[in-house]
Amino acid sequence: MIKNIIFMAMVLCWLFQPTISQAIFVNNFEKSDLPTIATGNGQPSSRHTPKPIGTTDAAQGYYEYLPAGYETPGQEYPLLLFIHGLGENGNGDSQLNRVLANGPPKLINNNSWHEDLPFVVLSPQRSSNGCTSSNQIRDFINYALINYDINPTRVYLTGISCGAIGAWNYLGKNTNTQIAAMVPIAGNGKSAYNNAGCDLGKTPIWAFHGDNDGTVDVTGTTTPINKILDCQSPLADVSMVIYPGVGHNSWRRTYDLSAGHDIYHWLLNFRNEDAITVP
Repeated sequence: MIKNIIFMAMVLCWLFQPTISQAIFVNNFEKSDLPTIATGNGQPSSRHTPKPIGTTDAAQGYYEYLPAGYETPGQEYPLLLFIHGLGENGNGDSQLNRVLANGPPKLINNNSWHEDLPFVVLSPQRSSNGCTSSNQIRDFINYALINYDINPTRVYLTGISCGAIGAWNYLGKNTNTQIAAMVPIAGNGKSAYNNAGCDLGKTPIWAFHGDNDGTVDVTGTTTPINKILDCQSPLADVSMVIYPGVGHNSWRRTYDLSAGHDIYHWLLNFRNEDAITVP
């Protein structure tokens, strides 16, 4: 009996230990395809612009962040697409500032964003109930590739809570056709795994969750990640960090890097040479 209890405790510790990705899938990584970033003015918020719905060709209102020197001709930039949570849904116009509540948009707006990061950061707002859909994410990526100087092999996706659920569902439907890597935080990828199975592992995933999350259960991350890791096919870099004692808001410490996990440079380790280009 005691041996069984010890064995179960060991299994639980293995399942829920914070796992840090080592960025093993770095073949063909070349920094030479990253743009040269000009020295910022210490005010990244000055380059953070609301784009209300109807003022662009996008189907959603969004916030746009352009790194310093973006106007320099002949350069392509990595895209970081941030998908917000349910509480930031809005009409894409007068409520667009809700997007600034969390994640990269919050850091940029508070001038806490590292200006040497080369990303164009776009943060679309969902204008109806529920989570951002996989089709919305796909279509917005296509919009960004057409309307911004984006390196199509360096498209990265991240989201929180309902936005992370949307990101997972997007990956379950589109796998590695557009993005190079994904960071979902406090999401649920079970349906995505049911849809795509081991094909999810074609895309590097670094997932984060708190083990005391009462809104989206931690198994929304541990179940799909462990199933991907059990796949026999060759994997990209797939792992997770489970924060002990942390509730639903596991994203603040992740995005501001206070937990010690540099997701931004991890993302830049990856390119997707098989990404489908926009016609």
